[in-house]
Amino acid sequence: MNIHEYQAKQLFESHGVPVPGGGAATTEREARELIKEHGPDVVIKAQVHAGGRGKGRIVKRDRTTRIYNDLTADPERYEGQITGRRRGGVRLAGGTEEALKEFRPMMEQDARLVSIQTGVDGVPISAVLIEQQTSIAKEYYFSIQVDGANGQPLIVASAEGGQSIEEVNRTNPRAVLRVPVDPVEGFPAFRGRSLASRLGLPSSAVRPAGEMFANLYRVFMDMDASLVEVNPFVLTSEGTVVAIDGKVGLDDNASFRHGGYEEWRDRSQENPTEIEAEEANIGSYIKLDGDIGCVVNGAGLAMATMDTLKLHGGEPANFLDIGTVNRKDRVIEALRIIVNDPDVKTIFINIFGGLARVDIVAEGVVDAVKELNIQQPLVVRLNGSNVEEGRRVLHDSGIAVQTADELGDAAELAVNAAASGKRRTRSKG
Repeated sequence: MNIHEYQAKQLFESHGVPVPGGGAATTEREARELIKEHGPDVVIKAQVHAGGRGKGRIVKRDRTTRIYNDLTADPERYEGQITGRRRGGVRLAGGTEEALKEFRPMMEQDARLVSIQTGVDGVPISAVLIEQQTSIAKEYYFSIQVDGANGQPLIVASAEGGQSIEEVNRTNPRAVLRVPVDPVEGFPAFRGRSLASRLGLPSSAVRPAGEMFANLYRVFMDMDASLVEVNPFVLTSEGTVVAIDGKVGLDDNASFRHGGYEEWRDRSQENPTEIEAEEANIGSYIKLDGDIGCVVNGAGLAMATMDTLKLHGGEPANFLDIGTVNRKDRVIEALRIIVNDPDVKTIFINIFGGLARVDIVAEGVVDAVKELNIQQPLVVRLNGSNVEEGRRVLHDSGIAVQTADELGDAAELAVNAAASGKRRTRSKG
């Protein structure tokens, strides 16, 4: 689960990590107070769960218009479709009036930020972080993430901060330092000082940087985080170190230890269908950009299903692992989520019965088609436990369904059905 930058900095500050003075505002009154306290020169940052804010665009979209192309690449192409367009979700301002001029478009009703990471429709802006500007001498990169292969935290750092660490690793891999951390030993300040020296920080900044690294590791452990990233932290002109950016990802699997992370969660940044799927407890659901709705049991099979669809020229509308299915109502709820997605042109059900019973899945499919009045073409591939009974249930039901025994054949049927749906939609237009 992602949290906002202002929330990440609250965590940093509570753990002794130096951050610029500032806070989040949602109203002009709050903005004025923050500018008065931390100005006159401030940074204005739109708060969304996405990167690329600086190169993105603030847009105010007509409620009847959907955006299907990259606004950042060719913004003038959409003249007349969008109002209130402004470049950038990160702005510098000097003085109250200039700062408010940058603040207002971000907090207008229906304002959204479109960046390379948001998709074409962008995401709503939840708040605006207003903080004092920092005099920067040099930028650095620091992160802590989970090294799944070795089962331990991994610190990644570089003296080339303020840019994509993936790009730095591609162009200059020797500039990227990797430090495995024994979770029993932890990451004490003396190890942080060693890392600071390796990054080339001046001697006067080595001790405070080492303490900052150790405190960021405490954030990572205390919050059961999956990622703590500061890009960049900076050496200021005064010789101090400050985390001027911050990103924290929280591990959903540990949410039970933190009250579900509810105080940190912002549902406005989440896909409504994903929230609906979570509340229905149908399994792991992630919305994608395609038009073939997928209902699959098992994460590995779900990924293989999506790969096979793409191999045949199709695009999955979602990832859905419904897990072990031995109840019809679970199948019905899963299909309810899929059917309610307006992007779905075809539904592809791919079930392998190990612990799951294929006949119960088939009964759930039949009941769902009748109960939900499913109109989209339906492709079903069943295999495993009680498969013959499951196929008989589908055959005897009288519902319109295409079946196949092999994954490739079933995927091809689904792709063709989706393509036919697109052609029908265009001809109606």
